[in-house]
Amino acid sequence: MDQSQSCTYHVDPNVALKKHKSCYVHGGDGFAFVLHHHSGANETALGKSGQQLGYGGIPNSLAIEFDTWFNVPDQNSDDVIYDHISIHSAGGLKENDSGYSTALGHWRNASLADGKMHQVKIKYLPHVEHTYLEFMSANEYLIPYLKKDGNGRGIGTLAIFLDDGIVSEKPILAVPLTLSVLLDLPSGQAYAGFTASTGLKWQKHDILNWTWSNVE
Repeated sequence: MDQSQSCTYHVDPNVALKKHKSCYVHGGDGFAFVLHHHSGANETALGKSGQQLGYGGIPNSLAIEFDTWFNVPDQNSDDVIYDHISIHSAGGLKENDSGYSTALGHWRNASLADGKMHQVKIKYLPHVEHTYLEFMSANEYLIPYLKKDGNGRGIGTLAIFLDDGIVSEKPILAVPLTLSVLLDLPSGQAYAGFTASTGLKWQKHDILNWTWSNVE
């Protein structure tokens, strides 16, 4: 990631006329992998900027966000100070949002904006994967999606793997949910892709390669 740089000047208390330059390199706001079926927009669906990472405001969507910017509390944000990965959805009817009320499970700390290349694998299984139990997270916002759908499909597992966790099969975050209950997907189909946004600071994200597969 290429990122913006902020610099400030500080007066040396011992030599009042001398200033020292201090620079902090960290961009914002991050990006997200998004599944959605936004009737009437589909491939042209466009979310909100800044802390919404380009997916906030898209209804009937699921976003896995890679957040690299801390939105301070006086901006009416419930963001966390660390780079993190989290899962967000408001279900099949409401607009998605990057706030805590749409978080499915709890965020996981991850060093994302470090200038290094990272590998990510996102997996959805149509069953509760018991080998991931120690990595699972859940909260009250998951409760409506922990049930069978009308076709008898039961609770599945959504898991995100990062770097070494891909090889060791240890997700950085996993949540139990029934995807077909969470989203309204006609014929089980959805649009998939990436969104990103920025506010006062900039950041470049390079997706070097990605594949979609129904085989692990």
